[in-house]
Formats: sequence, structure tokens, C-alpha cells
Amino acid sequence: MLARELISKVVPPLRPDDEVARALAWMDEFKVSHLPVVDGREYLGLISEDNIMDGEKGDTVIASKDVFSHASVLESQHIYYVIRKLSATDLSVVAVVDTEGKYLGCITLSDLVTKFEELAVINQPGGIIVLSMNKKDYSLAQVAHVIESNNAKILSSYIFERPETGMLELTLKVNREEISSIVQSLERYDYQVIAYFQESAHLEDLKGRYDELMRYINI
Repeated sequence: MLARELISKVVPPLRPDDEVARALAWMDEFKVSHLPVVDGREYLGLISEDNIMDGEKGDTVIASKDVFSHASVLESQHIYYVIRKLSATDLSVVAVVDTEGKYLGCITLSDLVTKFEELAVINQPGGIIVLSMNKKDYSLAQVAHVIESNNAKILSSYIFERPETGMLELTLKVNREEISSIVQSLERYDYQVIAYFQESAHLEDLKGRYDELMRYINI
């Protein structure tokens, strides 16, 4: 999934001669704290709610150009890069530009979370398994072989390295809700299963956490 596919269909850019009052009204309406400022197709930067909150409502947004953030991503960059960009800059919106730097649209944090939910197949039924292993033992193909031998498929996977131990944690979502036989097979192959969640026991908690995240984003 690329940046061009994540562009918001509802959040408009500001023009340089738009007043601060309009910027604040749009930020409130679209539940964001940043908006892109565009002159034609020229991307001028992002204006922040914090930087204009105390200004005169009749001032134009271009008067705040000294505090513009120029954060942007290329239309061809992957969703993972977009997530990293938003995380590193603490923005609620990031601009999308072409190779010539021309403005194409923007991506909001809330839209990004929704798309990432689709990418991680959170809404599809299944079970979750977490494995711990040494780096030298990591092979997703071998893990997939064990899972597929139990008539299941991996829907998504995520790998994380514990900095304090150097061990890898591999989180898998599989397309079966009852996963006890899969867990037993993995343990027979000497994989260390450190956690697993069957859908019936875990879905409500996962949905609750997701709803909390969405409420935080919409504050």
C-alpha cells in the first residue's frame, strides 16, 4: 500500500491568503491539528494549530510561514514509511507530493490507522500466536510450513527484536480461531510459544484497545 492510495478524500489544503479563523475551523471540523498550505500545486508546508491559536483570527496563514513544517512523503513511498514519518514528527497530517515536489493531497493519522487495520487484517477472524527465538533460528518459511500442516494459513506477521536480550518475537495471525493444535505442533518443533490468543477470548479485548486508540486520535 503506497502513499498515493492513502490520500484523504475529505481534508482540503489551505491557500496562503486564507484567514487563521478558517484554518482553525477546518482543523476542528476534520479533527486534525495540522493542515497543508498550498499555492496552486506548490506545497508551502504544514501549519500547526498550536502556532496559530493565539494569533489574530483575521490574519492570513501565510503570516505564519516561519513556523511551517515542511514534512512530506513521496506518492510512491510505502505505508510503513508514512507511519514512521508521522511517528517521528508527531504530526496529525502529512503532505503527499510527486517527484517534483508538487502537492497531491494529504494523509491523516486517523485514515492511516484505518488502513493499517486493513493491512494487519485485524477485523478478520482468527487466532494470534507469539513466538520467541534466536535470530539464527528465524525462518518464516519453516514456521509457515508447520502452520500449513495444520490446515491453516498465516494472515499477517510482525517481528520485533527485544533490545535487552537480542531475541526475536514473531507475532502471527492465522485464519483459524481454534489454534491449540497449531500451538502444540510448533512446540513439538521446539518453537517457544510465549503467548497465544484464541479469537473468542481475545477479540473483545483487541477491539477495546483499537476503540481507545481511535478515541485518542479524535480528541
